[in-house]
Amino acid sequence: MCASLVLDELLWAAAWLHRATDDQSYLDYLGQAGNTGGARTEFSWDDKFVGAQVLIAKLVLEDKVPANSGPWSQYKNQAEQFICSCIQKGNRNVKKTPGGLLWFLPFNNLQYTATATLVATIYSEYLSPKHAPIQCSGGIVQSPALLDLARSQADYILGSNPNGMSYMVGYGSKYPTQVHHRGASIVSIKKDTSPVACQAGFDAWFNKNSPNPNVLDGAIVGGPNDSDGYTDSRSNFQMAEAATVNTAPLVGVLAKLA
Repeated sequence: MCASLVLDELLWAAAWLHRATDDQSYLDYLGQAGNTGGARTEFSWDDKFVGAQVLIAKLVLEDKVPANSGPWSQYKNQAEQFICSCIQKGNRNVKKTPGGLLWFLPFNNLQYTATATLVATIYSEYLSPKHAPIQCSGGIVQSPALLDLARSQADYILGSNPNGMSYMVGYGSKYPTQVHHRGASIVSIKKDTSPVACQAGFDAWFNKNSPNPNVLDGAIVGGPNDSDGYTDSRSNFQMAEAATVNTAPLVGVLAKLA
């Protein structure tokens, strides 16, 4: 595989391994990488540059690497450019729905919202001990503002939105009932022992216009469109598909906000 396609993975791994071991060789790798990722438009399973940039920015804030020499300031500046765009004070701000949700892409948008919310939460923690601000092109951003952003996104996901719907399944009184998830949408063999052929699940369960027989508690679906609209149908996989990349970042966010 071409090295450029995995550079974000290598930087992300080196940053975590340095944090875990304090081994200088990982820091040397980060300092000599050449490509620090640039300003990113998302933080996702397929683009981890922001994660590496944030971890290295922590080293800068803690005076563990030189702030004004080598690539260290680039990592930090690029992490902060992403954060500035999320908080609407950057040069290319992330789109927001009328209801206030950070909206990145049509397919499973909440995975990107969740990771951006985690970044804001963590960076707020990094800035706070130093009383350090972020200098965005649109103005100065302090630690509490990042936490306010995180809280607004978590609130939206959990039901404070124009639909009054929690996009975390099983939370609140109104949440998606037709999650695009095979295990949730097919009845348990303990309730129905009838054999199901390979393709028969589509006719019997996938296309059935009724709530899933199994509630996928804690799962976060892809979420609404850029106008806050949501169609509760398991065939609408862009909105209704649940994934671990949606829920995992919110664990950290909610641990802070709880």
